[in-house]
Amino acid sequence: MKKYSRETIAQVLAANDIVDVIGESVELKNAGASRFKGLSPFTNEKTPSFMVSRDRQMFYCFSSSQGGDLLQFLMQFEGISFNEALEKLAARAGIHLEASGKEDDREAYQRRRILELNSFALRFYRQQLKSPETGTAAQEYLKKRGMHPATEAHFSLGLAVDSFSAFKDAALKEGFREGELIASGLVRQGEKNIYDFFRNRLIIPIRDISGNAVAFGGRDLGDSPAKYINSPETSVYKKSRTLYGLFEAREAITREKTAILVEGYFDLMRCAENGIENVVATCGTALTEQQAMLLKRYAPKVVVVYDGDTAGVRAALRSIALLTGAGLTVHAAAPPEGQDPDDFIRDHGADAFRNLINTAPDFVSFYIAMQGEQKNTIEGRTELAHTLFSILRVIDEPIRLEQYLNLVAEALNIHVWECRRNFERFIKSRRFPEQRADFNEKSNEETLKTTKDDIDFLAALLEYPSLRIKAAALDTELELSHPVLSLARLINSRKEEKINVQDLPEGEERNLFSAAAVAEAPPPEKAERLIEERLARFAFESCAQKMNRLQQEVRRATQDQDAARSAELYKRIVELKQFMESLATS
Repeated sequence: MKKYSRETIAQVLAANDIVDVIGESVELKNAGASRFKGLSPFTNEKTPSFMVSRDRQMFYCFSSSQGGDLLQFLMQFEGISFNEALEKLAARAGIHLEASGKEDDREAYQRRRILELNSFALRFYRQQLKSPETGTAAQEYLKKRGMHPATEAHFSLGLAVDSFSAFKDAALKEGFREGELIASGLVRQGEKNIYDFFRNRLIIPIRDISGNAVAFGGRDLGDSPAKYINSPETSVYKKSRTLYGLFEAREAITREKTAILVEGYFDLMRCAENGIENVVATCGTALTEQQAMLLKRYAPKVVVVYDGDTAGVRAALRSIALLTGAGLTVHAAAPPEGQDPDDFIRDHGADAFRNLINTAPDFVSFYIAMQGEQKNTIEGRTELAHTLFSILRVIDEPIRLEQYLNLVAEALNIHVWECRRNFERFIKSRRFPEQRADFNEKSNEETLKTTKDDIDFLAALLEYPSLRIKAAALDTELELSHPVLSLARLINSRKEEKINVQDLPEGEERNLFSAAAVAEAPPPEKAERLIEERLARFAFESCAQKMNRLQQEVRRATQDQDAARSAELYKRIVELKQFMESLATS
């Protein structure tokens, strides 16, 4: 892994304001004193607990106990490495990075090589499509689908020719190794030789949120039973956390405050070709919880538009459940006569599709409308109610839940109080898995185990350097290991010098420091009293540990029948108890 000097890292961070950068992805509101607040991009929360400090250039998420500087934010938000985050910020600020030291991180090196190989593959496949010698049939296929050349170019479509070795040979000639080709998923290991994974297929690059080609989709151009195949998962590509087209659509989604979710590559490209830009696709696979949380970062509302056939409606319902669980407002629509969005736009035009989106009903009304005659039978209405109840159970906003229950009651032609009672019975009679809200899958052990007083104590030390003298005794008088105490000592030792969060170990100390850095410090008079009280508590905890050690020594001295040693220890215990009593009284 490339190593960059502290000066280089500081230069990049200084050139990128944390509020400006985070504000591109999270809606931040001024909370006073150069502090900003917003809904957490990492968890499903209703009350904003995500704080950003412009003065200290740090963030902290109180709902997930994660914090740090802008580099940590990008690493957590986009799932990228430290170097990738640094390089992204450097590019944003127009800074040329000079690495110091050699690459020594094998995993990071492999990730970089796969990205480089994917970039080469994108260019190679693109050349094959544009070449008259190899790409004529594929170009004809695109023409038949009504694909405009500008759309083809915008999405960097390519071609894998009908050969077991065309890409492999080109990549080896370019200097890539066989192991790297296999690790990328673009080449497979056979019994005797390696061979190209994509053959005789239109190639569709899949990009991550930074625009890197991390995988590819392949549409068969022959008679393969597998119409579509995708790259396997690699160190740079996780299917459950990637949405096709999000890189291209993220700005439009943020602007429109709505994301349109479709199933297929060509559904998305047809929309984009017609000026409907806020569209993402699941690439024909089932939506995942991580993808739902990913969408929530960019917009509060999603319109699900899957194929209008029975399978499409079932898939839409599964997606609706996950999106609703992520806290999104969900509407849904289905093109008529079993069409997909691509077919519908070609047959009826973009304006008709826009109207379909703009008039898309809430998901309850959508599902009820799609049931046809089923809702006219007792069994059908019961199944309909239970299906909707299983989705509604994840809504924790009483007003929204009540509105949806009203819609269900109206559709079933029953009183809303009866619908509510049936809903409550349904929830009690079934055991559901707990809804996971944490996109970063943190364990309970990793959450912050400190109190608000601890955060206020550290915030006071950071805000009022003149009060740090009261903490000067911490370095010598207290025999105690505690993350709050360690940070207090660090703050006290730095005087006016800024503390670099990169110097702190990952985990509780770094997160605790981040929480204190973004917190509003108590007023001076309260801060002084808080510091005195917290120091007294530290002293009491330190004495308690000393007392435990002394009592253990007394037991050993008694076993050794050392009367003089026992008497000396008892004297020290009495003195320590008296001191602890004075601390408790004060």
